[in-house]
Amino acid sequence: MAVTILLLAYGLPAAAQDPQPEAAPTNGLTGFKKLFGNPRLELRPRPRVRLGDWIRLDFRAKFIHDFRTFDPEISGDEGDVSNLRMMRVGVEGRITPHFEFEIDREIRNEVASALHMRTRETRALWRDVYGNFRYWRRFQIRAGQFKIPFGLDAQQGAAHRDFTFRSLIGERLAPGRDVGLMAHARVLDRRVQYQAGIFVHDGWKAHLADDSRSGERTIVGRVAVTPIQFFKVPAALKPFRNLELAVAVAQNPVTEGLRSLRGRTWVDTHNYFPRINVRGQRWRVGTELSWTQGPFSLSGEVIRVSDQRLGQGLRGQDLPDLIARGWYGAGTWIITGEQKQNVVKPRRDFGTGKGLGALEIASRYEQIRFGSAEHPGLPSRSSRAANIYSESERVATFGVNWYLNRHMRIQYNWIREVIEDKRNAPIPGIGTYWSKYARMSFVL
Repeated sequence: MAVTILLLAYGLPAAAQDPQPEAAPTNGLTGFKKLFGNPRLELRPRPRVRLGDWIRLDFRAKFIHDFRTFDPEISGDEGDVSNLRMMRVGVEGRITPHFEFEIDREIRNEVASALHMRTRETRALWRDVYGNFRYWRRFQIRAGQFKIPFGLDAQQGAAHRDFTFRSLIGERLAPGRDVGLMAHARVLDRRVQYQAGIFVHDGWKAHLADDSRSGERTIVGRVAVTPIQFFKVPAALKPFRNLELAVAVAQNPVTEGLRSLRGRTWVDTHNYFPRINVRGQRWRVGTELSWTQGPFSLSGEVIRVSDQRLGQGLRGQDLPDLIARGWYGAGTWIITGEQKQNVVKPRRDFGTGKGLGALEIASRYEQIRFGSAEHPGLPSRSSRAANIYSESERVATFGVNWYLNRHMRIQYNWIREVIEDKRNAPIPGIGTYWSKYARMSFVL
């Protein structure tokens, strides 16, 4: 107490003798700069707005146009040589250090209508529309409309895929986008990723022709791990430290009706396995493998979907589950030596960089099959049969990807489809089809 009194006694006169200068008055602009910093507008690699650490806005655009031919030739709309496949704009960014968001909108339908062009698909205009709260790095929450975390190939966007089309199982068996809530994060030094969510329905890809839902509330979980990173390995195994394995499971009820998944070709989008009557629970189980090292990548996936058929017999009896299953294996090699990444960056851009860009070759082989879990009696094509006639398709894809720069790419794919049952082929009696696709894409 005595020390405090002495300090006050000597401190007060000193303060009186040396008054501190008055603080300069602040206005709204000074307070704004203190909070957000100096606003910045960046144009490369894409338009960006920065307001300190609080607000970040990245503006994006995607454009994809396809040119295609078929052998044998297909008449009608599907035989069109040119197809505007995507024209999308969006913004992604951050508000405060803990809240991220993304908004994408498809404007292809409006543009196609203005140009009097026909499009093969009519889908929802709003694509990814969600927010992500990441206050805790090990437990983040995403809410809105986004892709259900199921399927390796299904999670990749069209502008960054190695092939012009997703795999058969990525397009036909994976659920796609829906509205939901998901917890996710990478933990254990990013060696493990988990995703767990609940969604209103079971994704757009399961929707019917009139865009009505196929399945109801969906619960999904996915875990991915890089197993080799948990151990000290010899030098010979270090190139495989990026090997990632994953497993995903999704479950949802399906109301009664012609609501099963279907088998559909790429050529002519022909239904060789139409929807059949189902009712009960739908289970999806998938396993994934992906590996990237330098200019090389390998990926593979297996998906199995089972639909119950409760009370779907001619006498109202339960029938064996409908099973849809498939797999694929794919590999790529950037022969010009660039690193294989989500966005491939050529060492020297074509034209402006006085180079040829980056050149990549890719191949994929896959199969998908539909049929009954059990096979009592003779197989039948009736939707009410206990033993559904099995249908399958095999596809081999060979591709060349030319990256002119980080924004522009030209792809050329040769696709060979083989339909097991020629009677259900696009042209009855012909089971093998070749398609050639040239794709031009621009991503900002």
